[in-house]
Amino acid sequence: MDPLVEMVGKVTRSRFDELVADSVDMVEADTRCQFALGDAALELEPLRGHGGHLPLDEGDRGVEESLRRFAEEIGLSFFTVRTQRWVAAQWPAEYRRAGGVVGGAPDPGVRGGPVRADRKSAAE
Repeated sequence: MDPLVEMVGKVTRSRFDELVADSVDMVEADTRCQFALGDAALELEPLRGHGGHLPLDEGDRGVEESLRRFAEEIGLSFFTVRTQRWVAAQWPAEYRRAGGVVGGAPDPGVRGGPVRADRKSAAE
């Protein structure tokens, strides 16, 4: 190999740039998938307010059981689904963008609204 060719790790700079571009696309697709799964889990079991006791509706077996069943059916862990559900609730669709979320909800303390900005948004 030409000694003047810039290397990054074991690949040329141009191959490195290709890998980065492909990986950015994959990260964006992964983010969309995670939000979509979180939205599905939210539809299945919307977040409830904190504290107090909620009466169980007829046939209601609980949030955890529903989410565990959903997770099992789609091949993910309960903990992954639970986390994706919570994140989707904190970042409603109108605050999302490719590669992350946008910050600045009018009232970040409101349940279901954004609670923080990502690093890119904070710098803008």
